[in-house]
Amino acid sequence: MKNLLLEKSLVLILMTFPLLISSCINLKSVGDYSATSLESIRNFEQIEYSFLQHCLDRCADEAIRTFEIKRAQDCSCALYQEADSVTQIFYNSIEGYFQGLGNLSQNELTQYSSNAIMSALTADELGPVKIEERTASAFSSLSNTLLRASTDFYRRKKIVQYIEQANEPIQILFEKFETIISNNLKKELRFKQERLYAYYTDMKMNRTLTSDYEKGKATIDYYQALETIQRKEMELEVFGRSLAEIAKGHQVLYENRNKLSVKNLQELLHGYSSNVKELISEFNKLND
Repeated sequence: MKNLLLEKSLVLILMTFPLLISSCINLKSVGDYSATSLESIRNFEQIEYSFLQHCLDRCADEAIRTFEIKRAQDCSCALYQEADSVTQIFYNSIEGYFQGLGNLSQNELTQYSSNAIMSALTADELGPVKIEERTASAFSSLSNTLLRASTDFYRRKKIVQYIEQANEPIQILFEKFETIISNNLKKELRFKQERLYAYYTDMKMNRTLTSDYEKGKATIDYYQALETIQRKEMELEVFGRSLAEIAKGHQVLYENRNKLSVKNLQELLHGYSSNVKELISEFNKLND
């Protein structure tokens, strides 16, 4: 009788073991996807351009064009600073969510800095950035999810609930964050490029450059400045593409949230993770 019970127990363990291994493998793939996404999202901190910087550059360019010398720049940049603050809120929220997703995949408690859940976001127009009611509502919803996950001590068994609650708002925030980076901020760089072109064209037309040396030096300066702007544009474009790719990966994760132990999901997430890694490499090359 004892031998029979032992044999049945052994059979049950052997039948269950592959399922356990499969589940671990796929949660590892969720963890890998989260880690890669986090690495890419945190590249936002490497982008050395902002709405405030655009405002200050614009003032400086105008002062240089008119040969205006002051003890300090006199620029009205309050709305541009607010636009930067809102952009930072998007970053903190998305970064906080993926940090939590990675923790849950490893059966660790979710932990967030207060920046990710204590900020406020309301529908408003802040200079170059417009926040719609839909976006403000999505931020509020994601903040509530992050807060519940942190205070209710979510662990691995609640990862499906975490993904389910967050997907709709995180998709909206990704969409807006990408628009801010790839459209609004990139547009400001285009203005900077046009001002640069106008400045050197005026210099040439007004014949302020007399010698061949001055003309050559001005041409070199122009193309060096142009290259810096275009490199920054490419940086913003690559970062925006990475946000879109991460969002697509999360949609797939959401659609398969009740099948986390299916091998196909591991392969799908691996594909998105690989794409994001390529974009990370492309971004890093632009910063070398």
